[in-house]
Amino acid sequence: MAEICDPKEPEEKTWTGPVLVERDLGLLRRLRNSPGCLTWPLLLLLLFVSLGFFMLLVTTLVQVSRIHQSLQRERETSRRPTAQEKIQSSLDKFLQQMTWMNATLAGLCHPCPWHWEFFQGRCYLFSQTQSDWKSSLSACKDIGAQLVIINSTAEQKFLKSWYVRYNKATWIGLSDDTNEGSWQWVDNSPLQLSFWKEGEPNNHGDEDCAELHNDGWNDSKCTVENAWICEKPSSPCPML
Repeated sequence: MAEICDPKEPEEKTWTGPVLVERDLGLLRRLRNSPGCLTWPLLLLLLFVSLGFFMLLVTTLVQVSRIHQSLQRERETSRRPTAQEKIQSSLDKFLQQMTWMNATLAGLCHPCPWHWEFFQGRCYLFSQTQSDWKSSLSACKDIGAQLVIINSTAEQKFLKSWYVRYNKATWIGLSDDTNEGSWQWVDNSPLQLSFWKEGEPNNHGDEDCAELHNDGWNDSKCTVENAWICEKPSSPCPML
């Protein structure tokens, strides 16, 4: 059975500092060199200190783990999109798809029938044959159009370019056949903007119908056979 030693202590001294430390070290050396001598108070003290350090270490590790998990959750939450952001992202993707589909449809769309030319929202057909003015008027009506009405300088330049290409006098939808000297378009609207050649109209030999030339309009007999230009609105392209 182990012996509990009670080593004699030197006289108590009230000194502190290096002297007290030297005394404690001397006591430990005597205890270490005393075979079969066990100091229960010292063992209990060491056990409690070790246990205290262990509990402190465990508590610290638990706290560090909790802090790490909390930080990780915050980072995941900050990266996770909100419901509003998800809706906005879906809407953006939908709009991108719509834009792509509209661009595709626009590429496939033809606002005018084949062999017609498009200009400023209107479609124009330039005839390859010749006919008198009234027959030209009927030919345009038969295909759901009208003999062309010129409403702007830009339109006049566009139509004149056709004359330059083919060098053919061309009927337009203007005449004073109903009332001499009172020029009207085929939709019964009065003439306001005009592009007559110098000295025209002169009504030479009962000239009641207007034809397009490179340098302007000319009045001519309605029985003369000319090419003609039909006009109608363009068809809007389907959009989503």
